[in-house]
Amino acid sequence: MNDIKFKPVILGIDVGAYSVARTFYEFYNVKSIIIGKYTYWMTNYSKITETHTVDGMKEDKLIDYLVDLKKQYPDTKLLLFGCSEDYVDTIVRNKDVLDKYYVIPTVDLKTLNRVVEKENFYDVCEKVGINYPKTIILNKDNYKDTKIPFKYPIVGKVSNKAVYQRISFEGKMKVFIINSYEELITILDRCFGAGYNDDFVVQEYIKGTDANMRVLTCFCDQNSNVLFSSVGRVLLEEKGPDVTGNYSAIVNTEDEKLVEAAKKFLKETNYKGYANFDVKYDEETKDFYFFEVNVRLGRSNFYMGAGHTNYLEPCVDAYIYENVKDKYEQKGKELYRIIPFCVIKKYVKDKELIKEYKKLKRNNPLDYKKDFSLKRKFYINMALINHIRKFRKYYEK
Repeated sequence: MNDIKFKPVILGIDVGAYSVARTFYEFYNVKSIIIGKYTYWMTNYSKITETHTVDGMKEDKLIDYLVDLKKQYPDTKLLLFGCSEDYVDTIVRNKDVLDKYYVIPTVDLKTLNRVVEKENFYDVCEKVGINYPKTIILNKDNYKDTKIPFKYPIVGKVSNKAVYQRISFEGKMKVFIINSYEELITILDRCFGAGYNDDFVVQEYIKGTDANMRVLTCFCDQNSNVLFSSVGRVLLEEKGPDVTGNYSAIVNTEDEKLVEAAKKFLKETNYKGYANFDVKYDEETKDFYFFEVNVRLGRSNFYMGAGHTNYLEPCVDAYIYENVKDKYEQKGKELYRIIPFCVIKKYVKDKELIKEYKKLKRNNPLDYKKDFSLKRKFYINMALINHIRKFRKYYEK
């Protein structure tokens, strides 16, 4: 059974894509094919990946490229992953073609639309009894006439991240913290004016620092059974206009109530593949609130590698070997980080957390002994220095 040949094909070039490739190499001794618009040091200056580029990653060219790529591996199962909303969207909408050539551990189009669009996501949360922030939905037709029922500051974000990734405008951010009605209108004028034509989500602001955030990842097999789950406590998010909401330091934790809530959501939606939930703890209400689900492994997926955990094993067992174990578990507790520890020590407000976590093993997914080179080490160090600069510039006290 384990003699079945397979090879991962990963759409994406960032730390999330490299983390997936590293885990496949560590546990299966297989190099991943990395496909992107261009090459990037994280995945290109590497001994464990094979990098390919597709002009603009335009949908028609990408699908043709993937079909042609399979011809080079007639006797090998190709396991296809998307490491951004845009790529997952492309994969799912072209499943009827790609299913003939690839093993695709992700949802179908019906489920994608039900869980990714924010309004639909909160409808599911409401149905299964999961807390979520009070929300209103704006669009280009009603945003100037709709009264905002929440106190400022409020949170603003697009409903369709795949479409949002394709546009640009002054002041574009992944998530907006908006302090006035005038600021909201300015943002929406620019956003809709740039060509975004889907819903825009406005929510009450859930108070708390980065350390109130939790990341929860689950894997569901072809029958929507949850085979694996992992919860991480966020210490810090990255800082900068285009990276708000990306986690830069995480410690493994346990929270069975969060896992059970996620299982209700996944069962209701007949989910398949990896689900990556963003959740926040409200110190006033003492409740957790689910913000969204990413239909893929998250950018910070390597937090699940603590204790030498093979978090890709349930996926490979279910979709490649078709023989799953009774149980898959998160094995350890480590400090996942892509920033220097001095940054964590300086900017995490709860110093008791620093005392508790400073003795943990520190794990940067990019710094892999089996993938060492002087060039790669140089870029890793430069990335760490760049994070120091970003925190100095963008951190709000």
